[in-house]
Amino acid sequence: MPNIRGKARMAQNPKETLKRLLSYLKEYRIRFILVIVFVISMAVVTAYSSSFLQTLIDNYITPMLESGSTDFSPLAAFILKVIIIFAYGVFAGYMYNRLMVVISQGIQKKIRDQMFEHMQKLPISYFDQHSHGDIMSHYTNDIDTLRQMLSQSIPQMLNSVITVVAVFV
Repeated sequence: MPNIRGKARMAQNPKETLKRLLSYLKEYRIRFILVIVFVISMAVVTAYSSSFLQTLIDNYITPMLESGSTDFSPLAAFILKVIIIFAYGVFAGYMYNRLMVVISQGIQKKIRDQMFEHMQKLPISYFDQHSHGDIMSHYTNDIDTLRQMLSQSIPQMLNSVITVVAVFV
């Protein structure tokens, strides 16, 4: 599959490449653990939201209609509980996104700094053989793709797996 610069490149050893990329997370270990906790929380809240309507109708609305009761306090308490759960889900989503921005931007800076250090050690002939646009593309597009993978793809994949598991549980 060709890209803008010509022939597509694949990692020679994808497992080692992923392992090396994830090694940058060591510095952000506690924050990443918090991200995992917040992603799990979001997945549980999402799974709970699918059963919310059923519980609301079966346990609160139908019994009130059958008995003709006008006491809305159990219904109000349940709705308040759901509001609190959903508010926590929103908070967890905000915190997960906020933490992932810090993590991914920090890793992106570290990779760019390492690339710059490496580039300073390259012979002049390297710059004669490669176009400026190709070199700059590594700094911008390639590293931004890695940032997107860290900040969006990995947490989204984790969220999807946990959501599926939580729905079945």
